[in-house]
Amino acid sequence: MKKYNWEDWEKAYDAGKVIFSTWKDLSFFRINKDFKAYPVGTFFNESLFVRGYPSIPRIYVLKTGLIRYLSYPFYAEEKIEGYNVRLVKIGKDILAFTRRGYVCPFATDRWEDFLPTIPNFLNKYPDFVICCEVAGPENPFVSEWPPYLKRDIHFFVFDFAQKGTGEFLPGSRKINLLQKFKLNHPEISGPFHPEKDYEKIKDLIRRYHREGREGLVFKPEEKGTRVKYVTPYSNLTDLKVVFPYLGEVDPHFISLRLIRLLLNLYEFEEFKDEVYKTLGTNLFEEALKSIKEKKVFDEVFRVRFKNLENYHALLAHFKQARVNIEIIKQSWENGYFLVEFKKIYPRATQFWGQKLEGWGEVD
Repeated sequence: MKKYNWEDWEKAYDAGKVIFSTWKDLSFFRINKDFKAYPVGTFFNESLFVRGYPSIPRIYVLKTGLIRYLSYPFYAEEKIEGYNVRLVKIGKDILAFTRRGYVCPFATDRWEDFLPTIPNFLNKYPDFVICCEVAGPENPFVSEWPPYLKRDIHFFVFDFAQKGTGEFLPGSRKINLLQKFKLNHPEISGPFHPEKDYEKIKDLIRRYHREGREGLVFKPEEKGTRVKYVTPYSNLTDLKVVFPYLGEVDPHFISLRLIRLLLNLYEFEEFKDEVYKTLGTNLFEEALKSIKEKKVFDEVFRVRFKNLENYHALLAHFKQARVNIEIIKQSWENGYFLVEFKKIYPRATQFWGQKLEGWGEVD
């Protein structure tokens, strides 16, 4: 922090780039917009500094993208459809922080169910940050998940980073620690060479597409740029899930996935007939059904908590983030508090409603 003048920090705070946050008896600052050399999601207090998780470039064509960005050897790691959290030990507590630097009440409540060796790990390596993906049909944020997860959620550890610097562990040491502490993790393949192993990597993408997986993240054995690539299946599913909610999302989200899909077919022409058959249905079927019913646009989520206090903290987070929710039902079952709720999307409802009512626009 001493890298910049106090006046710079004050200006950033006044501009909303740095936000004061609390969690129970803890307080810290989080970076809400990129500030100087610090990315969104960086958080800190007088005894802790954790850099935001860096953005990873997405390549559109494997053959040229891998050569352009990656040194070798590198690993190909499953990219899992979920949301990113970082587990950090603060005092006696282990908290889960979201990509934007909020404490996630849900992930903080549930990590111990799936990663029971984490306390031992962080006792031995207290200066590590554990980067995870939370995925599954019973999470409060994401309406897509890997098809092999049928119930509840799971945590997948995909990186270890140093507090302060944010540097990641080299691939072989990461794999060794994942195995030593029996930590659930994404499938990891390799190491690979970008030119010599191109066909092997294509075969991985083919299998992931057939299995309904999202894609791959390519990570060098040592330091260097990382890149990601998603399957045609992932692009098709994104379009199906998001198209009805235009108004809530930038239309650029749609066009980018169409571009990705086109370039998927540039390299994987064997999926052409499947994509042509599926694309129209995925884009229009659910949206058309919702429009015909003239319904309020919403999504239903189901979650389970061990601690009611964390559930109330999630409700407070939704209120702070101005997320409109409606509780459908809640009950205790086998030691967990089960909650089903709707997220209501007024902008999507208005977006389609105005057009159905005959309003026009200049385009």
